[in-house]
Amino acid sequence: MTQQKSGLVPGILIGLVAMLVGAGVHGAVIGVTEYNLGIVAVLVGMLVGLGVTAVKPSSAVLPSLAALFGLVGAALGTTIGVIALTVKDAPGTGYVTAARTVVTQFDRVIQADPVVALFWVISAVAAFAFVNKRVKAVRAARAEAVQTPPAAAPQEPVDLFTPRNR
Repeated sequence: MTQQKSGLVPGILIGLVAMLVGAGVHGAVIGVTEYNLGIVAVLVGMLVGLGVTAVKPSSAVLPSLAALFGLVGAALGTTIGVIALTVKDAPGTGYVTAARTVVTQFDRVIQADPVVALFWVISAVAAFAFVNKRVKAVRAARAEAVQTPPAAAPQEPVDLFTPRNR
């Protein structure tokens, strides 16, 4: 009997890569446009969800991890974007100094625009929904493949006590 792969490790790795790529893009969009576009945060979650679904996951843990990755990716993207804006607004400020400032005053960033946190949650929900749907489909397909084949059609009764002439 072969052991079915759950796709947990590849799902985690691809989810992490998608989270980092999405956060980088989100931060770059904020840095370039100087606007925090909520749809980009949602796209981070969708990117994470699509990345994790690419490995045909069947582990029940992956939807929750994808949601976490979507949430953290959107928050990290916002943080990167605010750091870029801080450096842009204060010439001579290095990225390390700007990062310290933003991280220590992160609650003020959220208080300035609480809708940002809503888009983070939507990002997490998008990632969860993509992966959960795929996990359910993969599990249903595997369960269907494992089911026993239908019983053979009954044969006509044979009389074993009657002598046969050849």
